Amino acid sequence: MQYLHQFSLVIHIIVGSCALILFWIPVLAKKGTKRHNQAGRAYTFSMQLVALSGILCCFLVLLDPIAIYQTSYSQAQNKALFIETARERASFLLMLSFLALTSVMHGTRVLQYKASRQSLTRLDMIANYTALCSSALYVGYLGSRDGHVLYTVFSVISLVIAIRMIRYSFAQTVKPGQWLVEHLSAMIGSGIAAYTAFSAVGGRYLLAELLGEQAILMAWLTPTIIGTIGLVITKRRYR
Repeated sequence: MQYLHQFSLVIHIIVGSCALILFWIPVLAKKGTKRHNQAGRAYTFSMQLVALSGILCCFLVLLDPIAIYQTSYSQAQNKALFIETARERASFLLMLSFLALTSVMHGTRVLQYKASRQSLTRLDMIANYTALCSSALYVGYLGSRDGHVLYTVFSVISLVIAIRMIRYSFAQTVKPGQWLVEHLSAMIGSGIAAYTAFSAVGGRYLLAELLGEQAILMAWLTPTIIGTIGLVITKRRYR
């Protein structure tokens, strides 16, 4: 299990680093151009691999955190607290992985089928929506129980995004051309999830050195703030 976790984590980090860069090419390129389409497909593939490897890593930690973190566990003074913290962190990252996977799949299918939303109501997409909602509710429970602001904030954000995607998928009618706004919203949402995960885990050590521990929460929220502003501007433009 430890080797499987390490292998998945290496894939997650390498491909995730590429995805963080690839995200900006279709965002900045003119929509519908060859560059936009090629970079978009590359970003979609990389994000799916990042999300799936992240889901596997998180499930392994939830299943047996002792086997995954053998050295850290043996050095921990409060072993029960170590296990609880590891599982809570894995639950939070699992939610972000579901958010990234669901967003990128939703955005891809919206673009592929445009006005037709039948593909969004298939069993695999319903499973994605359900997984995202369930993980968001559980992380929200952890946040309210422990007073963890980060968990609470992102559980609400993830739940709102999931409900918005579900409403679009099952709505009786949608506005003409709404598929374009929905596609852009979902893809930007996947980028927010990717950058949030990076800030919350991989980038936290760098951010702690630059900003100090007290500024870490703001660093976590920055991708969401910037992404939301960009999303609002994009929606207005394309509407």
